[in-house]
Amino acid sequence: MVSFLSISLAAVVICDLLTAALLATQFLGRGSSQLLGLAAAYLAAGLLAAVHLLVLPGALSHDGLLGAGGDQAPAWLWAIGHGGLPLGLAAALWGGPASVRRRLAGPTARRSRALVLAFSFVTATVAGLAWLVIGLGSSLPTVIKDDRLSDRGLVGAVLVLGLGLLALVVVARRGRRTPIERRLLVVVACVLAGTALTLASLSRYTVGWYASGVLDLAASTLLLSLLLGGVRRLGVLGGAADPRAGAVDALTGVRTRAATLVAADHLHRTRAAGAPLGLALIDVDGLKAIGDEHGPLAADAVLMSVAHRLRTLLRDRDVLGRAGEEGFLILLPDTDADGVTLAVDRAVDGIREQKVGTWAFDVRTTASGGIAMVGTGEQAIAEALAAADLALNQAKAHGRDQVVSPARAQVVPLRRAAAGPPRG
Repeated sequence: MVSFLSISLAAVVICDLLTAALLATQFLGRGSSQLLGLAAAYLAAGLLAAVHLLVLPGALSHDGLLGAGGDQAPAWLWAIGHGGLPLGLAAALWGGPASVRRRLAGPTARRSRALVLAFSFVTATVAGLAWLVIGLGSSLPTVIKDDRLSDRGLVGAVLVLGLGLLALVVVARRGRRTPIERRLLVVVACVLAGTALTLASLSRYTVGWYASGVLDLAASTLLLSLLLGGVRRLGVLGGAADPRAGAVDALTGVRTRAATLVAADHLHRTRAAGAPLGLALIDVDGLKAIGDEHGPLAADAVLMSVAHRLRTLLRDRDVLGRAGEEGFLILLPDTDADGVTLAVDRAVDGIREQKVGTWAFDVRTTASGGIAMVGTGEQAIAEALAAADLALNQAKAHGRDQVVSPARAQVVPLRRAAAGPPRG
């Protein structure tokens, strides 16, 4: 019985710390703030689990180590870990303010320094919490007494379960479903279920107690297995040697068409077998009419505003570039047709719902989108571009302000702006 307890907790510690290391490696290559946040969350979970293993009576020694004494310190550490991990994962998916996300993703970002600072902060915070909990020991408010929750314990249980449920809702409401996001949804669900079983059983060696341990171990291995499967593909997004890969459009600040195509070729060549790669074309509806009515500078201002909106709505790892005079080309790695459709729908919604106007005119317009999935073979990018262009033309022919996608059986218009898109 004791061997199951110690082995399962030790496995959780090893899996969480290894997951944090792999996520940190991916962050150094890609510069995604989400990856940095996830690495920090798993590091905190692994360190808390390690302290919990040391102080828990019956795990490594009869009375526990570090002089914690009693059941209160382990119970508090367990509550902090099981309430904090789901919340930390949900917060990591946000990624922080847009300015921070763009800075970390930039080619000149000092990612190693950011990683050291983040991991140092997490380590210091966990060490401080552990010192406080272990130092207080039996002086801590009683949450467990005679294998039952005290009144304070009931309040704490509700809080821990509430944090887990909140995290589950946040992760489930993510608009795009990358492999990591899909796996995190299951991770949070496992942690929440394990928490509920532990609180329901409390006594060791019951069916619920064993089941909660298995769920905790599953939560620690789910993301790790995904990362291990893709470890050979780590690298900088769009990091091809072609000098055009860093070219930036002077007007909008996004990549040029040539640089975007270089990134597309790199993503296509380096993706794992079966990994999806989405491609989308978005055109601003009636941009020519805006230029005719307000002047070419107004049309340029609209393009700049739309580019900024798209950068805000897309993930850090997505690639945004120019596609022509009126639109943009977007690459969405590791995203299936449904996920690409949701992402482009959100982008079109964002252009419609807020003004994209100029310093002189309150201009509102809409956008049309065409989506294609990149297949296999040397001509896959060219074929996907042709398919996305055909879908974009279909969206325009059916009234604009909509997205045509292979995930839909037919053209499905989105909500229309009151005035409708300008024509031109």
